[in-house]
Amino acid sequence: MNQKQILLTEMLKKVGDRISEEIVSEKVDQFIKYGNVFLFFELMSLRKEIERIKEEVPSVYAVTHTST
Repeated sequence: MNQKQILLTEMLKKVGDRISEEIVSEKVDQFIKYGNVFLFFELMSLRKEIERIKEEVPSVYAVTHTST
């Protein structure tokens, strides 16, 4: 097996039940092709997602605790 196949197999074992094989394969291809740049953009995307969730959490908390 080459590096790409090994990485794809490992990633599918870890997240294959939550993410489709097609998406995992696409992400592995991008990682192999772009390396650190790919990781940087994935990190930025995760940070944006965390900020979005942080904004939603207080509003959910306020709605559930002001009803009582």
